[in-house]
Parts: sequence; C-alpha cells; structure tokens
Amino acid sequence: MSVAVVLLAHDKPRLLRRLVDALDGLPVFLHIDARVPDAQYAELTRDLPPRVRPVPRFASDWATFQLVEAELAGYREALEHTDAEHVIMMTGADYPLVSADRLAGRLAGLRGVSWADVWRLPITFWGPMGGYDRFIFRNRVRNRKRVWSLVPRPWPRGVRPAGGSQLKILARRHAERLLELVEARPDLIEYFHDVWIPDEVMLPSLLVSPAFGMDWEASHVRGDHAWYIDWGKQPSPHPRVLGVEDLLALRDARTRATAPALFARKFTEDSWPALDRIEEELWPLP
Repeated sequence: MSVAVVLLAHDKPRLLRRLVDALDGLPVFLHIDARVPDAQYAELTRDLPPRVRPVPRFASDWATFQLVEAELAGYREALEHTDAEHVIMMTGADYPLVSADRLAGRLAGLRGVSWADVWRLPITFWGPMGGYDRFIFRNRVRNRKRVWSLVPRPWPRGVRPAGGSQLKILARRHAERLLELVEARPDLIEYFHDVWIPDEVMLPSLLVSPAFGMDWEASHVRGDHAWYIDWGKQPSPHPRVLGVEDLLALRDARTRATAPALFARKFTEDSWPALDRIEEELWPLP
C-alpha cells in the first residue's frame, strides 16, 4: 500500500494496539513522548507488529516545539523507509472511519494532493488579532499557560502566516519539501520555536506560502477536514470524547458528498462500543 502513518502517542496502550490493528497492512512510524517512563513505554510498545517502527523520541508536551520535531522526525523515517505517496499524521486518540484497504484506495486517487485543515490568517476564532499575535510576539508555554512578550518582531522571509490542525495527510512531495525547507532554513526553526502552539502554525504556514514552492492552491483537497471532530460548546480547548451516541454524526461525515471523512477524534480506552460500531456499520459503506 502506498500509504504510511506517523502516529504520536503517550498513553492508552490498549487503544494504541487496536488502532494499529485497524491500520492493518500500513507501515506505522510510532513516536512515544520521551517523558513517558520506561515501564509505560514497554507497555505501549509490547506486542506491536514489525510494520510498526519507532521514531526518535522528543519530550513533546502540549504547545511546545517538540511536537513539531516529533512530526518531522516521523516524516523523515516514513520517507526513508517507504515509497509511500501519502503520509498520514495522526495521534493515538484517533480512529479510522474506513478500513485500511479503503483508506489506501481513497488516497490512491489523490496522488500529489494533500488533505489538511489549513487557513490563512486572520482566523476569526483565534482571538481579536486573528492569530497574528501567535506570530509577532514571542510566546512560550509554562505550566500549560501562555507567557509572551509584547515586543513585536517580523516573521521570516517568505512566510505567509497560517494555522491549522496538526492532523493531516501529506502528499509525499509536500512532506519532502517541508524537510528540505527546515534543513535549508535554520531561521525557520529558530523563529517557530517562539510562536504560540507551534504545531498549529509552523507547517501550515510553510505549506501555504507561495515562496516555498508547495503549489498549495492547486494540490490540496477542497472541503471539510479528513477528521470528524466535535469541539462541543465553544470556546473549548479540547474536543469531546465520541461515543455510540455520535454514530449518526459520524455516518454523516463518512458519507458526505464532498471529501467524506476518513478519521474521527477523539477516543479513549472506554470507547470500545463506539469503535465496534464504527467497524461494523461504517467501514462497509461505499
């Protein structure tokens, strides 16, 4: 299959094994948060099949640049060890709404095309500055709270500020170009260390910036995100845990006329009834 998966996880070993099984036949490049203790790491990785390969580990806490480093490390491994035409970036709280065979078949028709939830700034629901404050001020996270300077700064040459979800499906050429950019432009790494929530802004900005040769406008899926996510009552920093009561909404997303959803988020180790129903009722749909 011409699809590889970069999977970021830090807990829920039982759910992780089920997710790997659901991705049957696909090579999985697994990043485990470096803060996870050795015993928990052993539990997370026990009995995983040989198609699951470890990725160099980073201490990838929320809103830190290390989440970007983990993602990029996954892309490096996936491109080095496979000839996949698409690389899926997902987490251990996600689950496919289609079988692995159908997933590969769907993406086979999108050669050279990525699928990501990306928006150019301003983004109205990112606050009164439309998200520009994430870029023009230096930001850090401390005790899961934002700490920032009020001294403005310019963004790097060629960058067009954007934001979006870390969850994405990248065409191989886009993943390759991202890795080329971060190698050739250390100023990008230095700058994006100090934006707010780097995993939501760095790669989206590089993807949509015309100066970086992605040809994004002509090479991404139009329409809704490939992931169904219910954010509940806004504003909410975390999506709802999905259950059996969400099956109708999941079916609607899975069968929508334009860009039907391929994944959903989020699930826990108490989600077995919902996951059983997804496999039984949604996977067989055309």
